[in-house]
Amino acid sequence: MKTVVCFGASLTAGRVSFDYLELLRARPALADYRFVNRGVDGDLVWNGLQRLDEVINDQPDAVTILMGTNDVNATMSERNRLRYLSFNHLPQDPTLPWYEENLRAVIARLKQETHARIVLLSLAIIGEDLEHEANRKIDLYNEVVRRVARDEKLDYLPLHERMVTYLHEHEAERAQLPPRLEYRDGLTNVGNAVALHASGLSWDEVSHRNGLQLTTDCLHLNSVSAGMIADLIEGWLTTISFG
Repeated sequence: MKTVVCFGASLTAGRVSFDYLELLRARPALADYRFVNRGVDGDLVWNGLQRLDEVINDQPDAVTILMGTNDVNATMSERNRLRYLSFNHLPQDPTLPWYEENLRAVIARLKQETHARIVLLSLAIIGEDLEHEANRKIDLYNEVVRRVARDEKLDYLPLHERMVTYLHEHEAERAQLPPRLEYRDGLTNVGNAVALHASGLSWDEVSHRNGLQLTTDCLHLNSVSAGMIADLIEGWLTTISFG
């Protein structure tokens, strides 16, 4: 049985987001894989680098990396910057070059200390207004992800591209939804979504109530976007070879 470590933040942890690892574990084509969840809510890539020993100790055959949403979110306002600096114990302000530096450091250690096949996923959208500043920043960070994947000769899975295509192809369905929740800094959107879920609504019902098609609160996954991740990872695992 092959061990696959899914390394990331809250989208991977699956506590305040639809759990894509649950989908992977249920897929018949992946019955010979053991999936290990190494997602931690709120992590920037720097935080992930500090806990990389646990990934290495898993002795993975494959590692999927989906991390960077919090790196972007931390730059969206002064309030976000201060919150992440304090809560995540960051040694410096989060920046795009620092994101790249830490991502490359994660990959360097995984290459040196494991035999794992490594794949990078592009970052998910933030909110569903693709013209919003948050998504313009996501585009810049995804340029880094693609460059690092190319430089390091790693596989790359186009999650962001798939989400954007979905929104364009399903634009007409927006008219049938309630007014769309917009991105805002802080934790209000997330807290409201978590409260609705705790009251008994599924993540998809939370998403619909907020007028969203792929996210629950502009950051976290519903079953559609979680299914995209599972599809991408399944497609990758079933086509690669292990040395």
